[in-house]
Amino acid sequence: MSACSAEEAASCDDCGEAASALSAGAAAALGFETLSGWTASAGALSLSATRSEGESALSVANATYTVIQRAPLAIDEPIKGAVSLDVRVPAQQPNPWWAGEISLAVQAPSKGVSQSLGTRSLTGLAQGTFHRLSFSVPSAVQQALSAGAPDWSFTITLNVPSGSGPHLLDRLDVVDAAPPVAAAPLPPWLEYCDTAPCAAAAPVVVHVCPESDPLCTPTRQTTVVPNVDGKPISGVYLPMTLPAGAVLRHVSGSASVSYNTVSYSYAPGLVLRSDLDVLLSYYDVAPVWSGTTPVTFESTQLTSATVDSVFYRHPSYSTGTAAADLHAQGQDAVAIERAMTGVTSEKLSAFFMPSELGGVQGEGNWSFGDGTVTINYGNPPFIAYKGGIPNAAMPRFAHENAHELYNEIRSSFLGDDSCLNEGIADALAYLTGYLPVEDFGPIGLTGIDFDTGCTELTRTHDIGNCYFWHVKNAGLLTESFMHGIFHPQHQYGFNSCTQNVAQTGNSILVYFTEAAGGADMVPVLDAMEIPHAGSYAAAKLALGL
Repeated sequence: MSACSAEEAASCDDCGEAASALSAGAAAALGFETLSGWTASAGALSLSATRSEGESALSVANATYTVIQRAPLAIDEPIKGAVSLDVRVPAQQPNPWWAGEISLAVQAPSKGVSQSLGTRSLTGLAQGTFHRLSFSVPSAVQQALSAGAPDWSFTITLNVPSGSGPHLLDRLDVVDAAPPVAAAPLPPWLEYCDTAPCAAAAPVVVHVCPESDPLCTPTRQTTVVPNVDGKPISGVYLPMTLPAGAVLRHVSGSASVSYNTVSYSYAPGLVLRSDLDVLLSYYDVAPVWSGTTPVTFESTQLTSATVDSVFYRHPSYSTGTAAADLHAQGQDAVAIERAMTGVTSEKLSAFFMPSELGGVQGEGNWSFGDGTVTINYGNPPFIAYKGGIPNAAMPRFAHENAHELYNEIRSSFLGDDSCLNEGIADALAYLTGYLPVEDFGPIGLTGIDFDTGCTELTRTHDIGNCYFWHVKNAGLLTESFMHGIFHPQHQYGFNSCTQNVAQTGNSILVYFTEAAGGADMVPVLDAMEIPHAGSYAAAKLALGL
């Protein structure tokens, strides 16, 4: 819509916004942006800069009774249940008791439609301003024009006092326009890249060359543009299938290149040059040489009281009912974990995505502490190995939701609580049945067996899981214990990732003992092989609690 000057833009007492899904020609005709196709049985038609929208309105002058007709239009959209027209009643009114009336009719001979939509009085309407007049459309006409027609025409009959005018008409709104579709939300590390500054950023450039000539300058080129629902996005994790003896070389742009994969988070696209045949992504997209190669992902958005979810998929890969299944199972997991812990966090915004979107940000499984969780469900080989997308995604979802719940009690822990946080998340996901036992323990990420103690562990997840694995071994990892974990009775000051000091051991001894309702946790700490006092009471005293 063009901007209006103060002199030309007329006020409209009743006029709201109206969207249009019409062709440009039909929109111009029904918006009275052109005189073409409009005729009147009497009086003079012209365009007026005083309008309620667009660039012009239709001025009808020097007529007391006139039938204004529009030549047939091809319109594919269904007619509205109520058609509307903006009418400006002129200030020049010779008859103070009667300002006239206006009628509207629609015709579509191919559909057997010739229907008056009624008459509206102009008497009593404020002068010098536009008014939106509405005309109900009979259900039979709505049905006949449910798919539009190739020969729509409209008749506006104006019956007004002699000497009044001119009358202005604008915005004949006749079709049910589809509302603009909002772009799907993206995971926090991505953004849409169809406008500046992202669209103006430097692209990433890579070359594929033979090992025998790794600094080659290939002659073939394509620009790879990752997108969601056709709208370019700022990043992608893009594995490539390379021929034997080929190497992938990073030439320019901000990206990470490793073996056969390039990953970037902020660029308008990837310029790929190669004289060797390659395929892109886990979905074997063939490059369009001397052109643009889209790598497309489609989105499905679902909403509920506790979880809003966005599911992304490559259109070549059938995910079946995975989007709906994850949405439903996510709601169940949230309800179960909240019930077990007695803690409620914000409504979740969950993003379920394939490797190409998730891999841009490490593993792609994250909790942001504000209700946002992201889940990387992987790629076709991984999905097949796991036995389906829900099996791949739900353990991670339950884990990330547990982080959101932990965020509600985080103020009870001073110092580095990251290992404790990871251990709680896996323990809760395991206890609620979502995390397989092999993902919980006893073998850690570096191959160390938790059953030999927690002293040699160095990875965040391993240290945290080892604490709770020994609670499980003692038969104390129960629902009531987990409820106690989420209701700490003290504020603790310790580094949960520095497991080989007494401050950590004593804090865990007190925390776990109270969570277990007073059960003896000394043997559990002994099995962890981390320093600690000889009793709950001694540990509590050492901590000054």
